[in-house]
Amino acid sequence: MHAGYAIRAPKESELPAVVHAVNEAARSHDPTAAARTDDEFRHVWAQLDTADDVRVVTGPGGAVCGYAELSAAAAGGRIFADAYTHPAHLGAGIGTALLRWMEARAAEMAPGVPAAGDAAPVALVNHVLLDGAADRMLRARGYSRTRIHLRMRMALGGPAVAPVWPDGVGLRACDGTPEDLRRVHACVEEAFGDHWGRVSRSYEQWAGDLLHDGFDPALWLVAERRGRIVGAALCREREVEGHVAGEVGQLGVRREARRLGLGRALLLASFALFAERGAGSVGLDVDSESLTGAHLLYERAGMVTTAGIGRFELELPVADGARR
Repeated sequence: MHAGYAIRAPKESELPAVVHAVNEAARSHDPTAAARTDDEFRHVWAQLDTADDVRVVTGPGGAVCGYAELSAAAAGGRIFADAYTHPAHLGAGIGTALLRWMEARAAEMAPGVPAAGDAAPVALVNHVLLDGAADRMLRARGYSRTRIHLRMRMALGGPAVAPVWPDGVGLRACDGTPEDLRRVHACVEEAFGDHWGRVSRSYEQWAGDLLHDGFDPALWLVAERRGRIVGAALCREREVEGHVAGEVGQLGVRREARRLGLGRALLLASFALFAERGAGSVGLDVDSESLTGAHLLYERAGMVTTAGIGRFELELPVADGARR
C-alpha cells in the first residue's frame, strides 16, 4: 500500500465508519446497490472473530477507507470473503493488500473447514462486479469464475399487475411465531435444495442469519395449500439512492407446486406489498443459471439487470491429514 495506509483489526467504535466506506464503495460501482446498516454489521461482527477474521485499512488521516471479512461455511468446504475500497482511495494498493490478507488468513482457516467430501478441496470465494478492476485482479491471481449472479431492480408506482393464484392456494403473512418460522424454513430449504452450490442449513443457522434487527414477519409472504406452506417470498425494506426500497431476499416454491404460476404470483404480491408501503423500487439477486429459470420470470415481470456479479473461487492448499 502507499505510504500512510495501514491494515489492522477493527475497533468496535469504527463500525459506523466501516458501514459508510462499504456503502460508498458499493454505490460507486452500482448506484442501485442497497445500503448496508449499522445493525447488519453488528450482527455480522457478533458472529465473527473480529480480531482474526476482519480487517480495516486506514488512510493517512486515520479514516477507514478499506474493509474485509472472512467467514467459513458450515459445510461445503468454502470460506467466503467480502472486501471493499472507498472510491476516494482507489489506486493506493488497498484492494491488493486486503486480498493478500484474505488469502493468507483463509489458508490458516482451511484445515478446520468442514469439507463437501473426502477429496473435495477447500476454496476461498469472492463475489465481485464483472469486468472491473477486482474481476481482473482475481483472474490474475488464479481465481476461476464459477457462477454469475444478476442484481435486478424495478421501479414501482406504475399500474399494478394483480397476482393470479393457483387453485387452492391462499396467501398470508408469516405470523412470526417459532412454529410458523420453522414451517417457512422447511419450505425454503426444500425449494432451494436443488440450487447450484446449495448447502443445507439447520433452522438454528437459518434463523441466526435472518432473524435479527430489521426482521419484519409482515414482509414474509407465505403461500399455503391445504394447510401446507408450498411457497414463500422473504422480503425486507432497504434504502436505495436515498429512498425506501423493497428487497426480495428469497423467493422459493416447493417442487410439488411448481409450474403453476405460484412463483410469479408471489413476486407480484411482493411488488404490491412494497408499493403499499411507499417503496420506490424493488430489487433482488438471482443466479443467472438457475435450474428454474428464475431470472426469466423476473424479466417478464418487468425487472431489469443493473449489475452482474461474478463468483470467483481459489483452491486453497491443505496439508495431508490436516482436514477434520
